Amino acid sequence: MVICMIIAIILAVILFIIFALITYRITVQNRILAKAKVLVKNGGISETAALDIGGIVQHILVEGKDLTKPILLLLHGGPGQPFPFGVSARTLFPELTSHFITVYYDQRGAGKSYYKGIDKKTMNAEQFISDVNELISYLQERFKREKIYLAGMSWGSIIGIKLAQEFPVKFHAYIGFDQITSITEGQMLAYEWLVSKAGDDNDKKTLHKLHKLGGPPYFNEREKSYSDLINAAKGYIYKDEKTKAPSIMALIKGAFISPDYTLKDTYKSLISGVKFSIFECEELQKEIMGTDLSYIKELKVPVYIIQGRHDLTANYTLAQKFFNELNAPEGKEFITLENSAHIPNKQDFNKLVSVIAEMNHH
Repeated sequence: MVICMIIAIILAVILFIIFALITYRITVQNRILAKAKVLVKNGGISETAALDIGGIVQHILVEGKDLTKPILLLLHGGPGQPFPFGVSARTLFPELTSHFITVYYDQRGAGKSYYKGIDKKTMNAEQFISDVNELISYLQERFKREKIYLAGMSWGSIIGIKLAQEFPVKFHAYIGFDQITSITEGQMLAYEWLVSKAGDDNDKKTLHKLHKLGGPPYFNEREKSYSDLINAAKGYIYKDEKTKAPSIMALIKGAFISPDYTLKDTYKSLISGVKFSIFECEELQKEIMGTDLSYIKELKVPVYIIQGRHDLTANYTLAQKFFNELNAPEGKEFITLENSAHIPNKQDFNKLVSVIAEMNHH
């Protein structure tokens, strides 16, 4: 009898929590839709679209306070991880939507643009570049613009910088956040730094792990071991006595509260799309690991690189070297997020958003 009562209480608590979460989700979704309605009523735009891009349906969110403003297209990282700048971002970044017609895009295999039937052979950088170029043409035609602003984050920076190089006439400027340059060279620099730091700290345990791991390139199980060492050294998420670690929940909260995401979409953005893009599409991962953008010596658009000082994933030192050697006749600027690694903390994320928001005043 006592056991039955305990089970009943546990079930009641679980049901209450589920009910509270669903109620919260619905309440916040209604608030978001109300804000979006006001935006549209005042002459702006806040709408999603399902587009046939590259042979599959892909999804975007277009949001802006003023339809006369320039277009900003944001390319999320991952692949397969549409955060924080994906379709689930409705009303989350008013600073951007005040300055731009902002386009959030769930890329092939991510979020609302993930489907079980996607051919793995289409999961390659060339296809992603083609997808984005097709999307840009759609935006140019729909909003009657010759040029847009393009911002790429981590994986998105690989696609973005290649597009900026190949089609400079399409862009007001290129913004690279967590700019990736050469994966293997970045891994080597990080490996050497880890060995040096472990030696200085007399950390024999970490030194043993590093010597056992060996040098790059890292893939599959070796990549996991390498990532564990990077995480332990705060090269992915940075914190110290004065700096709070960034909240991953804050970055992905849109997936839980978005009125444009069903619960299935939330699952796709957090689980199935990630599993497909990162773990099942091995050829794509090999291609990413082989990324080397050192051949890009010149960009004929204004260039802004925004990098976390402690980033060992998109290596800060390497990004700075790439920037210094880059010829950018239209101008270039390197912006350091002093208290962040690959994932920015709240203060640096706000700085990132502010820097992007002010681009069209430069």
